[in-house]
Amino acid sequence: MRINVNVVLEDDGTTACVHCRTQLGTSPDHPLERAVTREQPSSAAGPGVHVDPSTFTDRPVVLRQTFCPSCLTLLSTEITPSDEPEYRTWEVHA
Repeated sequence: MRINVNVVLEDDGTTACVHCRTQLGTSPDHPLERAVTREQPSSAAGPGVHVDPSTFTDRPVVLRQTFCPSCLTLLSTEITPSDEPEYRTWEVHA
């Protein structure tokens, strides 16, 4: 069952990369636990993100990206306060 264009739920309840079939998570509750995460300044998102985050918040803001550890397919991207956990939540209904 596909969760999205890059992640599939396997019959055993694990999640995997659609492109290379590398296991990403051991359960639907933690679908990206084995993914690689990179954090950079929010400005690394490109020229459309040019406002200094301190204009809006006192907390540091980062660009957080999650990748498949094998083929490096980009699985998720978010701009968020650095002290926040991953914002994206997943619900899998098998």
